[in-house]
Amino acid sequence: MGKRRKGRELLVQALYAAALSGQDLLVCVDDQLERRDAPGDTAEFARPLAALIATHRESLDATLDGLLQNWDPERVGQVERAIFRLALAELRYCPDVPVRVVINEACELARLYCGDEAVGFVNGLLDRAARDLAATGRGGDAPGGGGPR
Repeated sequence: MGKRRKGRELLVQALYAAALSGQDLLVCVDDQLERRDAPGDTAEFARPLAALIATHRESLDATLDGLLQNWDPERVGQVERAIFRLALAELRYCPDVPVRVVINEACELARLYCGDEAVGFVNGLLDRAARDLAATGRGGDAPGGGGPR
């Protein structure tokens, strides 16, 4: 398993832990890195992405809520929300990662942590998000803005 896959799994677990405990995301990431005795390259991938998610969390959540047509945002479980936050951050702020890879990795995380029934939900919302971002440009606090790359 590559450093990015390990880093994404670690981030989903840290995002979930932060949501349940109320702790700072970066503290939860460091805790997960220590618990797993993760190699340095996993930390090098996970920490900057966690910082992006922490910085842009409200915007990422607003994007997710906007994608949920005819759905109450409260119905989205914490694990699914963690996967969406991670994937939306990668879609927006990591142009070096192909969109198809972001969506595929998110679907694999959904399959691993939520079960097969969540995969279609994750795939559908992220496909819509990717199309919206492609139409307006990647990055920024709003689609089309010039956020960190």
